[in-house]
Amino acid sequence: MGYLVILFTIFACIAGFDSNLKGSLARASDAGRQGIAKDSSSGIGSNHPIGDKKRGEELYKASCAVCHGPRAIGGVGPRLMGNPVLSNDKAFWKIVHEGRHVMPPLKDAVTEQQIADIQAWLKMLR
Repeated sequence: MGYLVILFTIFACIAGFDSNLKGSLARASDAGRQGIAKDSSSGIGSNHPIGDKKRGEELYKASCAVCHGPRAIGGVGPRLMGNPVLSNDKAFWKIVHEGRHVMPPLKDAVTEQQIADIQAWLKMLR
């Protein structure tokens, strides 16, 4: 029974995330893509836009909270508050772009600016 609950939660996380991306994310941040230099080997930008914490909080609540919890303390996904990956830009952007474990890749679903906004909000959490 517990296994079914976990599977349902993971499915809800992925399904809910995808539906939120189409509506809530687009409304929460209209800053769009800013000049980003691409790293030739990975396709992941080496110069990322500066994130806006306020927009990042809105974006996080609209899409990430379903798996990572409302204050980024973890849930189906790992705890993001205080997570060392936030201090490693290359690792953070790689995970967001390519996905990891049950987290889907987001490189075609959100803009660089939206990712930077979410990262800025996560970095300010204590």
